[in-house]
Amino acid sequence: MGNLSKNATLLLQQRYCHPGETPHEVYRRVSEAMGMGDQVFARRLYNLMVKSVFLPNSPAIRNGGKPNGLLHACFVLPIADDINSIFKRVADMANIFKAGGGVGINFSPLRPAGTPLSSGGTSSGAVSFMNVFDTTTEIVKQGGFRRGALMGIMNYNHPEIYDFMSVKLNTNKLTNFNLSVLVDDYFMKACRDDLNIELAFNEKVYQIVRARDIFDKIVYGAWKRGDPSLVFYDRINQDNPLFPETAIVCTNPCAEVPLPPFGACTLGSINLTKFVKGNEFDFAGFYETCKLASKALLNVNKVSHYPLPEIAETMEKLNPFGLGVMGFADTLIMLGIKYDSEDCLKFIDELQLPYRVATNEMSPDSFYHRVIAPTGSLSILANCSSGIEPVFDTVFERHLTVGVIEETRDIYKSQYIRTAHEVSPEWHIKVLAQWQKYVDGGVSKTINLPYEATLKDIKDVFIQAWKLGVKGITVFRDGCLGEQGQVLIRKPNKCEEGSEVCHL
Repeated sequence: MGNLSKNATLLLQQRYCHPGETPHEVYRRVSEAMGMGDQVFARRLYNLMVKSVFLPNSPAIRNGGKPNGLLHACFVLPIADDINSIFKRVADMANIFKAGGGVGINFSPLRPAGTPLSSGGTSSGAVSFMNVFDTTTEIVKQGGFRRGALMGIMNYNHPEIYDFMSVKLNTNKLTNFNLSVLVDDYFMKACRDDLNIELAFNEKVYQIVRARDIFDKIVYGAWKRGDPSLVFYDRINQDNPLFPETAIVCTNPCAEVPLPPFGACTLGSINLTKFVKGNEFDFAGFYETCKLASKALLNVNKVSHYPLPEIAETMEKLNPFGLGVMGFADTLIMLGIKYDSEDCLKFIDELQLPYRVATNEMSPDSFYHRVIAPTGSLSILANCSSGIEPVFDTVFERHLTVGVIEETRDIYKSQYIRTAHEVSPEWHIKVLAQWQKYVDGGVSKTINLPYEATLKDIKDVFIQAWKLGVKGITVFRDGCLGEQGQVLIRKPNKCEEGSEVCHL
């Protein structure tokens, strides 16, 4: 039986344990549910979980084995330009939150503010209706144990795009939303060539503006508050097997899974550190674990309760699963590889073969097979670095809804460690793009920038991301929201060279 870290035990007790349940019993409950009566497979899965080799996403750990338990993390809901559709989606979102999931919605189908209504009067607009969703998210927690997660997307050419981009700058609204602007290659080329574009709705042109004007305002919002991010339409649909009949225009709240309407995330992550044997990586063992973990996630689709019949129908048709990884930065350190190096990119190339082959073999017809998720909570449970992110710092605090957790590890004393703010933006994107080559879903990766980063720095990041073919890009300038609005807080534990001030 594996030994859980102090932080993992604390998090399991406060977030995942049912009344009277111990942390180890959580994993037994979940593995039995995902085993679907196959006791041999359930025991193998339990061993992987308790040894922190593989973990499914948080809702599966929280709800696995419960009657009508939702084991999926996030969903994409469509919306139509109709008052009944809008409030039906509000109710659907609330029910998903209640069950423990998050929601992504592209609000571009809603008519802009001031548009005449058939009943008389004018529409209050897409951004106005987003406030209804925001308020609902504030009230309804996910499964009763954490705040609801919500992604709001708007197409770059919607007539309300300026209001959408500035709403978090000028007001205290939409605080529960992550915001992203959906852009296409035409827009990015128009920015490059300094061309004008039309803001239109239902073939009516409302305004003609410089593409660069919109791009500059996206950049400013990202610099000021970390919102909005960019989602690249053409790159997303390049991997969409339903395109062009069904175009994907939305993602889940963390943007790592582009999904069609009523699609869901089936996510889990493998801890890469568990395959480091001396100075070598056990690629054969990784391959076998990928197969076992893929089977577990496919079982999630069978045993999970779905909050809407449309979601159940979509998931039966698509049968997607997104196997990802965590502990990537820790693994690099253990192997003597620096994050911002050609050796790092080569290691990703080597990982992709067992990763891609195993997941494709287990279910060739699944809508997607591989997704790199953020793994914030999972990496605490597994006692490893998050997703494919570099180590945030040698010592840092993670601010969660259950409290503050301090993280540091002995390997962070290594000469091979490269923290998030030591890695240049260019290398952050190179690593993101290298993973994206082999991931048919999406990749969650934040481009961490120092507080001193300029607007040009962020603009360069966005352009490089587009050129290298990633599906979406998020930047965060350290300290831009103050400590109260930041999840990861650096805690320097030594005097800086030549400094008279020591931060302990």
